[in-house]
Amino acid sequence: MWGYGYEPEKALGEALRSLRTARGMSQEDVATMMSRSGFSWRQTTVAKTEGGSRPVRVNEAAALALCFGVSVNELLGNQADSPEQSLIESTYRVSFSLYLSTRLRTEEALRRKEAAEREYEESLAQLRETKQSYEEASRAFDKAFLDRLGEGEEKD
Repeated sequence: MWGYGYEPEKALGEALRSLRTARGMSQEDVATMMSRSGFSWRQTTVAKTEGGSRPVRVNEAAALALCFGVSVNELLGNQADSPEQSLIESTYRVSFSLYLSTRLRTEEALRRKEAAEREYEESLAQLRETKQSYEEASRAFDKAFLDRLGEGEEKD
């Protein structure tokens, strides 16, 4: 497999394109998935990787394999692993998937919390403005009422 003519980046790129299209994903989807896995990938990164023109780091290959549910060997175009190796990788993939899922849910919860805090602060500011307007209107009413009472006493 590592003989003359084998190019790991090209093999990985072809496998990536095949996996991506089989799942109906865009290059942007893969970039987002990799970004959420901790890598600064963009659509152009995916395109260069699929074309085999970009070197792929080992941790990127491992993350791609985990995200697509295949082994790194399969991503490199090699035959499927032994049953023991497949079990180990499957266990790792499940663990990593759970980690990613938890991380994404945590990030979403934090975004919602921050949005709720902003909404709370905006509501509090609006309440303060309303209270101030009410107090000003109440003082104006009291003054007008007292002025009117004073006019009534002068006529008597």
